[in-house]
Amino acid sequence: MRIRTGLFAACAGILACASAEPKPTGTGVERLMFVQGPAGRLRVSDGGQGPGLPVVFVHGLGSNFLVWREQLDHFRKTRRAVAYDQRAHGESDAPKDGDYRIESMAADLRAVVAGLGIERFFLVGHSMAGTVLSAYEGRYPDSLAGVVYVDAVGDMTQLDRDAVAAIEKRESSSDYGSKELVADYTRMVGPKARPETRQAVLDAASRFSPRAFAAIRSNMVRYDPRLDVERYRGPKLAVEVQGNEFPGMASRLPGVKRETIAEVSHWLMLDNPRALDEKLDAFFAGR
Repeated sequence: MRIRTGLFAACAGILACASAEPKPTGTGVERLMFVQGPAGRLRVSDGGQGPGLPVVFVHGLGSNFLVWREQLDHFRKTRRAVAYDQRAHGESDAPKDGDYRIESMAADLRAVVAGLGIERFFLVGHSMAGTVLSAYEGRYPDSLAGVVYVDAVGDMTQLDRDAVAAIEKRESSSDYGSKELVADYTRMVGPKARPETRQAVLDAASRFSPRAFAAIRSNMVRYDPRLDVERYRGPKLAVEVQGNEFPGMASRLPGVKRETIAEVSHWLMLDNPRALDEKLDAFFAGR
């Protein structure tokens, strides 16, 4: 059960379409658009201005870019801030060939930043996106000014394979549908989540494909990040939930410094956005 709980808790480029109607925000205009990724269109939110280096946010499994709304509004006061829906999430296309390899999802990230003309930036990712960050680090280390893992997955290859196989068998079954997926997320969100957090997480999960969920999780637990992480020698930080000592977390990766936030759920950016913003502000300071 501990491994099962840990797995859940740890759990595009050329511009392809014209931008959607600009959306006013507290920090100016948010530009919603689609960027063409390797396997289809990726919905992107772009905005912000100021002297700071850009920051790109990557959401976790079963979510969408809106999970970063508070961070986007905060950082767009001082720098360009971008977030996007990963393949098969939100309004982004699902790959027709069923390719959910972590390396392919990192290629989506590359398509987004290339399509937006971003050359160097900070990279922030939550939960499953930790594997996407690590894969990106190994392939494009020179484009990164720093990496922040937000209660994110590190190396899951050392987990008990029998336990992993049992979970995969259940999640890949034809009996595993949206009802079961939402029930699992209900357990995962936990008692410390704000009501608004719980609602946002479950709403997103209810619209997510159980087949995509199972495929991404299977690739996540097989991806070995160690060589990729070692290729990037820049600053790396893990901001994790206080008390989360699951061995597959990103703070166990080489060269990653750890900080924690107390009294929050796995979705700490929704439960206590100010605390996360402060840690990111300190990490970005002067750059």
